[in-house]
Amino acid sequence: MFKVRQTFMLAIPEDGTPQTVVARADDAIVISLPEDKNFIEGVEILFKVPAEVAQWMDSVSWAFYNGVKPEPTENRTDYRGKRTTVGTFGDLLSLNIKVPLSKSNNIKQDAYSVYIDDIPDFKNGKVFIRLQMSSKTAPASLAQSEFEITAKPIYVNRGRLFIKLLPPEGEQLKDTDIFIDGQEVKLDEGGGILVSPGIHDISVVSGSYRNEVRTVTVPQAKIENLEIKLRDITPTVRLALPVGTQAYCDGGRVEDTKKTLKLEQGRHSFRFVLGGYEISKQVDMVNGHNYTVSLNIDASVSEEE
Repeated sequence: MFKVRQTFMLAIPEDGTPQTVVARADDAIVISLPEDKNFIEGVEILFKVPAEVAQWMDSVSWAFYNGVKPEPTENRTDYRGKRTTVGTFGDLLSLNIKVPLSKSNNIKQDAYSVYIDDIPDFKNGKVFIRLQMSSKTAPASLAQSEFEITAKPIYVNRGRLFIKLLPPEGEQLKDTDIFIDGQEVKLDEGGGILVSPGIHDISVVSGSYRNEVRTVTVPQAKIENLEIKLRDITPTVRLALPVGTQAYCDGGRVEDTKKTLKLEQGRHSFRFVLGGYEISKQVDMVNGHNYTVSLNIDASVSEEE
């Protein structure tokens, strides 16, 4: 059991903007994480240490606690809990502490920060820190010194990409293969996947639809949505004909020559009649390709003396 002078509640908003409070020795700071922690792998806490505290080396300590009861509030001063990690500020004027949310993290450790190995209990989305006078020889006035404490989230170096495939109208989605930067991937149940931030090439390959290629930029620790409309693989034919031309395809009259035709893969015969002239053409069509059949009337001019 322990008692603090005052409890400061520091809540990090959903957009991750760093938040700051000013506290003294013998105060408690409770940091609350955003409700959505999908992209957060830790918390970075910066203490700006008063010069008088730095002069009295190791005069003030900091400590993390687990299982703090009762629930911390701004008006509460009496608590009980288990101290997990403790340290002092030494003679530093600032101290940076990195607190991971789990053992499986990619937080970089360096000589300028303290990395907490004994991870605090984040089940309630909060971390409890206590400041305390730790030197009996230091002047009592140090207890009035003010620390500036800033907290911000440490984001994973990933973004989530959601890919939504839309089949042609009236059809059920058939089997497709999705590739990201040339590597085949499997989406989760919600159609999402974690990727590194930056530009990615997306390819959709299928025997039932035309291949689709997109480029998308995925920001760090954010969600990017990509919607791809799939197109029928059936070959299409567009006719470009002079006015008054009668067109026939595989023996049948084409009533609307301005409408794009959908035909099966294979060879097809076209016949065009204009005035007293008749022209026939055969076209071999392949799935996933578009074709244009044009009928041109040309005139030649020659000069004679």
